[in-house]
Amino acid sequence: MEHLGEIIETNSLGFVAESDQLHQAPALGTLVKTMREGHDHCYAIVTFGTTHGIDNTRRPIRRADPTTRDEAVYQAHPQLQRLLHTEFHAAFVGWNDNGVLRHTLPPVPPPLHHSVYPCEPDTVIAFTQQFDYLRLLIRLESQTPVDQVLAAHIRHIYALRGNDEVWLEEAARAIATLLKSDHDQLLAVLYAIDPER
Repeated sequence: MEHLGEIIETNSLGFVAESDQLHQAPALGTLVKTMREGHDHCYAIVTFGTTHGIDNTRRPIRRADPTTRDEAVYQAHPQLQRLLHTEFHAAFVGWNDNGVLRHTLPPVPPPLHHSVYPCEPDTVIAFTQQFDYLRLLIRLESQTPVDQVLAAHIRHIYALRGNDEVWLEEAARAIATLLKSDHDQLLAVLYAIDPER
């Protein structure tokens, strides 16, 4: 199973993970999971990604030769990769309760240093059959605007489901219900998930 990263900060609402590969965070809106005792444990949606220096007191500076290809820079100077790291943040939207998918916050967050994995397509399809989890996502406090996280998630699932128009219409109705008191945010999401735009 592909390994995306390792949890370096965790709480009841989500986690921060360090990516295994520099500049390779999972896409915004992707459903990821943690595991416990060989079984799915918590499900979370990627809400933010960043690459920065490991020393908070010093910022990375521009390369000396901007014409050099990115890959060549890292091959010529492997120490650069050790000075940088990529992190991604994810918000919990559910958990596995002995085989039952729950669209609530998990009772206990995963511990530090647990691994993060991509969800299999079958799991994503099963998890997104109902839309209760969107309520958790809409109340999210993130560095990324919530409407953009929500739109990225819906577009990702829509593509994974083979451009399932019926599912997309149901998702749009669920979002309209949840955002009925915030007309501007609702329109931003609906425009962003419209496959014709």
